[in-house]
Amino acid sequence: MLTSGKPTKWRALSDAIAELTGVYRVTAFHRRSVIALSARVKTPSRLLLGHHVSVQSGSILHCGGKAWAGYAGFIRLGNGVSIGPYCILYGAGGIALDDYVHLGPGVMLMSQAGRHDAKRLGRHPTYNLAPIRIGTGSWIGSGATILGGATLGCCVNVGPNSVVAGDVPDYAVVVGNPARVVMKNEALK
Repeated sequence: MLTSGKPTKWRALSDAIAELTGVYRVTAFHRRSVIALSARVKTPSRLLLGHHVSVQSGSILHCGGKAWAGYAGFIRLGNGVSIGPYCILYGAGGIALDDYVHLGPGVMLMSQAGRHDAKRLGRHPTYNLAPIRIGTGSWIGSGATILGGATLGCCVNVGPNSVVAGDVPDYAVVVGNPARVVMKNEALK
């Protein structure tokens, strides 16, 4: 996939120009995808976009690749992914959404978090980076938060305002903070 390591000066310049001009929307258009004009993508060279993807208004996709994250991170959106309005995806730890994943309004995917250590109070704090993977056909309810290190199986339903940390099996329905499995949707098998 994408390697960590400091980007070349040309890559950094290219990302800066793409962020300012929104030229990445042209690439999306060629893949029959849409990124709303009010949506923002940081470090677009680390965004891997499938076909027929929709990123709605007000969403922020921060694909990592910055010095504070050791130049790591990416966001990979499979075919048919729908990202609702005002979603926030922080991908310094890596985020992979398989095909036909739907994120409701205001969903947050946080693959990075501040580390609790002495450097926390310093000028250059350290971060915990952990990947997030959401399986094919999963639906994430509005306002839900998925934390770094979470792996959701295929066809998972996450209830609104739930907080998910850890692994969720295929076909599960999870709700709450912390999210817990309340049922398995066997009809989807």
